Amino acid sequence: MNWREDYKRKLTTAEEIAKAYHSGDKISVCGGSNVPPSISKAIAKRAGAITDVTFCQGLVLDIPDYMRPENQDYFKVESVFLGAGERQHPEWGTIDYVPKHLGSLEQWLLHTGVNKAALAVSPPNENGYMVRSLYGGLLPRSIIERCEYVAVEVNEHIPWVCSDENVFAIHVSEVDAIVENHLLIPEVHDIPVTPVEEQLAAIIADMIPDGATVQLGYGGLANCIGYFLKNKKDLGIHTEVFSNSMMDLVKCGTVNGNRKTLYPGKVVYTFGVGDRQLFDFLDHNETVMACEISKVNDPTIIARNDNMVSVNNALSVDLTGQVASETIGARQYTATGGQVNFVLGSQKAKNGKSLIALPSTYKDKEGTVRSRIVGMFPMGTVVTTSRNDVEWVVTEYGAIRLTNKPVSKRVKSLIGIAHPDFRDELNFMARKQLWIR
Repeated sequence: MNWREDYKRKLTTAEEIAKAYHSGDKISVCGGSNVPPSISKAIAKRAGAITDVTFCQGLVLDIPDYMRPENQDYFKVESVFLGAGERQHPEWGTIDYVPKHLGSLEQWLLHTGVNKAALAVSPPNENGYMVRSLYGGLLPRSIIERCEYVAVEVNEHIPWVCSDENVFAIHVSEVDAIVENHLLIPEVHDIPVTPVEEQLAAIIADMIPDGATVQLGYGGLANCIGYFLKNKKDLGIHTEVFSNSMMDLVKCGTVNGNRKTLYPGKVVYTFGVGDRQLFDFLDHNETVMACEISKVNDPTIIARNDNMVSVNNALSVDLTGQVASETIGARQYTATGGQVNFVLGSQKAKNGKSLIALPSTYKDKEGTVRSRIVGMFPMGTVVTTSRNDVEWVVTEYGAIRLTNKPVSKRVKSLIGIAHPDFRDELNFMARKQLWIR
């Protein structure tokens, strides 16, 4: 049977596909725009008829029906990275966050015992291959191969991303059922840049030399930094998230990968997070190479990029150098992601460096300005990156290197890049703790 005949034989409805999922199943639905909307909705309608079903996912942008509070007695949702949809309603009790370095995502899925999968894919090419596309890195090929049932939702709006050894591709013969649903896929638009972020980005841009290979974290600040690198030369990219600002760097020639020591000339990434313009740019673009997260985020592989500079965001930093990047107090807001993977890998690279970036202040719910550099974290705050591993910390007031510094010097350096309005308070607190005298 040729693949076209096989495709027609497997083509069915979401309702028929949903019947293949049973009580006790562990289902990977990938994440982001790869969560299949019609299949997930059809499975959610079976709540009660099936129960004790676990969905494994990450970076979900919308709210699938199975996540809604009325389904919490039937479905459990485990997420390795909270996206916009997943963090909206913690009171629903349907999301259970999985603390994990994103580079070890495969271990989590193996431990969970994922036995079925459902995901959105691109239409097949002339050889019958579809691709997992933008968020396909959240479902490794090794897990797909272990699944007893794989259903795909084909969407013509999903770009064909080129991948390392075609690892994001999945052949029609490898899936059990197919449904077509050509909805526009969710977009992530750039967040308006603040003057403080511009100051921060300018400092960081000065720390990135020509010829460097860069990684930028996820979010508005990271995107802003990308736009400040346009005057650089011969940059390369090895990153978890590829965004609109990185796309612009490739288009204008700033990023060409000419000096990369690993995959020269290639942009290496796992997730494509942006808008329709980015999707079109990635479509069949062979200079932009998607790789599975276990490869992109492996510190030993990251370290093979000479002049590697990683830039990651933080929500707050304490005076000894601990970095909190994922919780607000005890509330899980985002995830560990690949921050620690890149913090460690970039420092192992020849002439590499790791930067943790954050504005010096924020406004709380009441509109009161608070310092992001704190004496001690609020109760329940999760430390993402240990103070033992932090190298550079950057605010709009400067950049300081913490590596090999004793606590007293760390404290003084961090107070020096805190907002001036909070320096006396931080100084008083540090003296009270006998960190400085």
